[in-house]
Amino acid sequence: MILLFVVLSSNNSKDDSAYGPQVKRPLRVRVLQYASLVLAVAGLALLYLFSVNRDIPLVRISDVTPTMNFAYVRMAGEVTRDTYVFQSGGMVFDMKDGSGEITVMGGRAQAQALEAAGKLPQRGDRIELTGSLSVNAGQEPKLRIQSTDQLVLNRKRVAAVPAAENRVRLADVTAAHKGDQVSVTGTLKSVDIPGPGSKAPYVLTLAADGAELAVVFWEDVFQGLDKKLPMPGKTISARGRVGVHKDAVQLKVWEPGDLRVMESGK
Repeated sequence: MILLFVVLSSNNSKDDSAYGPQVKRPLRVRVLQYASLVLAVAGLALLYLFSVNRDIPLVRISDVTPTMNFAYVRMAGEVTRDTYVFQSGGMVFDMKDGSGEITVMGGRAQAQALEAAGKLPQRGDRIELTGSLSVNAGQEPKLRIQSTDQLVLNRKRVAAVPAAENRVRLADVTAAHKGDQVSVTGTLKSVDIPGPGSKAPYVLTLAADGAELAVVFWEDVFQGLDKKLPMPGKTISARGRVGVHKDAVQLKVWEPGDLRVMESGK
C-alpha cells in the first residue's frame, strides 16, 4: 500500500509538470491519502508485534515429524537422565512427556549458564523449555536449547537422606569423585553471599584435617533454610554431588535438608 501511494504521487507529479500547472487536490483527498499511509504503517507494526509475541506452540514428543526439522517449539515433561556435560563444554539430557522421549542438547554457553545458575536438569525434575527441533532421516529427533532464559525447571522434591550415608573424609574429596553423591563434615571457615541479582551461588567453605572444600548452593536452598546461614566456627554436615568448577573441587547441595549444623559432641 505504501509503495502504491508513492508511485501514484510520483506519476501525478510528472503528469502535472508535463501537461500544465499543478492542480491542488481537495483537502478530503489529501486527508484520505495520509490516513491510508498511517493505517498501512500501523498495520505493519501490529503484524510485527503479533509475530514476536505470539505463543510458541506446545508440542508433544510423539507428534514430531520430519517436516518439523528446525521448527521452534515448546516442550514440557520429566527429565529421565541427569545432564551430562562433555569435555568440549556441550551438554545433553533426556526427557519424556508421556507420549515419548527425546534427547535435549545445548552448547557450551547454555551449559555454563545453567551450571552457574544451579539449573542443570537432573533425573526426576519437571521441565518446560523452548528450542529448535533437529529431525534427520534415520535418526531420533533432538531438541536444541537456544536460550536458557526459556527453560523453566522444577526440582524433584525428595526426602533428605541421612548424612551418615556415603560419608567421606573432607580431605579425601577429589576431582576423581566428580558426579558422586557424598557426605562430609567440617568446620565452617567462611560464608560468601552473592550480590543482588547475581546468579552466583552461596558458598560455605568447610575445613577439616588441613583441607578445605567449597560447599555451594543456590537461592532455592537458601529459601529452604529460612534465609538463615550458619556462623563461622560451627561444625557443618553437608551432602551433595561432587563437581569441578574452574579446576576447583566443590560440593553442590540441592536440598535444604542436606545442610545441617552439628551439635557439640555429635
